[in-house]
Amino acid sequence: MSDNMSIEWNDWKDGKDGKGKHFKDFEVICIETFKVYDFCFQAESREQCFNLPDNCPSFPFPAGSTANCEIVDSPTCTEISRTAPDETGRSNVTFAVSTTIKIIIVGPECEVLCVFKKTINFTKTVVLCAPDGTFTDCAIVDSACQCVLIGEQVCCSVDLCIVIQSRAVVKLLIPSFGFCVPKECEQVSPAPPLVCPPVLFPPQCTPLD
Repeated sequence: MSDNMSIEWNDWKDGKDGKGKHFKDFEVICIETFKVYDFCFQAESREQCFNLPDNCPSFPFPAGSTANCEIVDSPTCTEISRTAPDETGRSNVTFAVSTTIKIIIVGPECEVLCVFKKTINFTKTVVLCAPDGTFTDCAIVDSACQCVLIGEQVCCSVDLCIVIQSRAVVKLLIPSFGFCVPKECEQVSPAPPLVCPPVLFPPQCTPLD
């Protein structure tokens, strides 16, 4: 059934699809649930250079020093604005993305020379099917970063996998075959050396062709 197709409740209740066809063996019920209007992902890469902080005691660093990077906490992604939906229901939705990274400067003998944190902020705008009444979810499902030393600066690249969806609470007519009934839980097998049940009989011979 297409999104714009509407069926009278009494027709569905009687097992009709609106075209005179009857269904059997299920009941049509009305449920309240989330409908996903749009669902997309975006791979985003951002680069930013930072001045080394004054609390780095070992600058200038010895030759062969490197910069390592770790993403700390969880990157955040929050809707900050959206345009009015067009005639198709699509909007330009803008999100604010924030990522905090920890930068570790390591010397040529693998000694830690300096540690500090920096935050990378940016906005991301995407086109979503987001008619009035919908809300958005934005999640960073994977992330990575790397840094290099360039003179008196450290330049870092952050890669993010962003998943975005627009949703709304709706009431839907759906076919129902009844409530879900739980099955008996699977038991945990006994740990070795106990074998239960044991091998009770010799194996059967392989049939000859």
